[in-house]
Amino acid sequence: MPGTGPSPLAPARPRPLPDRRPSMDTSHPIADRYTVGRTRATPFDEAGYDAVLRRDFHDHYADGRDLWTGEEAMRRAPGLLMDALGGPGGARVLDLGTGHGRDAELLLAGGHRVTGVDIVASPAWEIISVEWPGRARFLATAVLDLPGAAEYEAVLDNGCFHHQHPGAYGPYLRRIRELLRPDGLFAVSVFHAADGAGGLYANEGDRLYREFTVEELTTLVRAHGFAPVATHRVPRAVEGLAYLVGIFRRVAGDDR
Repeated sequence: MPGTGPSPLAPARPRPLPDRRPSMDTSHPIADRYTVGRTRATPFDEAGYDAVLRRDFHDHYADGRDLWTGEEAMRRAPGLLMDALGGPGGARVLDLGTGHGRDAELLLAGGHRVTGVDIVASPAWEIISVEWPGRARFLATAVLDLPGAAEYEAVLDNGCFHHQHPGAYGPYLRRIRELLRPDGLFAVSVFHAADGAGGLYANEGDRLYREFTVEELTTLVRAHGFAPVATHRVPRAVEGLAYLVGIFRRVAGDDR
């Protein structure tokens, strides 16, 4: 996603975690040329982890290590959301973790109005905004700091939720529900756990990675005011790895 060419890529090797966490004795190739270590506890509380997340994503973008930007499998989620929306376009869509705006461009090309949000700003945002005047805007902020309520017909989270602190899952999902209009759609793409319960992992920068089974993801999102619409397994380039894309609809009722 950076404007300059990427730096040589090096695997992110797991390192021993602080004593307050169990040892990471199981490594996992979460992506091509990128390995993380398994952990059973989180390194920080929610407030401390926010700084970790910002620093690690900033470093990855600055060093050209944002492998996800060019991953073909990542581009499936916006298409699945647009299929679920149907119609000729025109929906107001919130694109969480927009990065360099790859998904935002697909949504704009589909006729939608897009607000892209990321904790790391990109020079691509200005270019996209000029190419799509009046239909694209971008904000450098965290999801929980977004203003407004009931503004969007759809929210796309393509790779943000599975990096959140487990203690923030509830507030995160509740905020998304608040941002959606009645019956709005929420599309979320996470790492798919193929065998058994989803594991929790961390990279050398302490950023967390969580895999989910279909049941785990559906149960969690349903508990925060959503009804499942569909789930899709999206194979990735690395054999055995896949994304799980869940489509959910905001249901009526009291905020959870």
